[in-house]
Amino acid sequence: MRLFNPQEPSRNSAPQRASMAAWLPVLVATAITVTGCLSTFLMVQLDEFRPKIGDIVAFKPGSQDTDMWQITIPATFVSPTGTLLGECFLDPNVMADKGGSLVVEGSQDQPSLQYRIHWAGSETSRTAGNCGNSVDLLVSRTDLQRLANSAGGFGVGDKKVAR
Repeated sequence: MRLFNPQEPSRNSAPQRASMAAWLPVLVATAITVTGCLSTFLMVQLDEFRPKIGDIVAFKPGSQDTDMWQITIPATFVSPTGTLLGECFLDPNVMADKGGSLVVEGSQDQPSLQYRIHWAGSETSRTAGNCGNSVDLLVSRTDLQRLANSAGGFGVGDKKVAR
């Protein structure tokens, strides 16, 4: 009877290493394929969360919370022909003071993803950068999401958390 010696090479170790080396390219290719498919699937799912034309952000009168939303969003005036006319500012606390709404009217991809929105309501800022009561504006996707978050999300219904 022969005892196992860890110092002595196994008779099967060379063929096992050769077998593992043959499967390595297949495993790597499979891992790359699975990663690519999963990444594509996740990107398609994330696109569902983008604002869409027709989405509304409603600021209910008197709903401002000055402790929570200390932000000012830059916006660009847009003429009916699409010409950029100047800059103004959107303050969610001021917009929620007397109420109003933003409607997503379009988007553009160049030079970066921006949304054309229409504001109808009270003033948008208490500074000289007030956008007005009814105006077409251009804002970034991030800024549009920040405005929606400050109003409780997209939509016009009651957006309180159930207790």
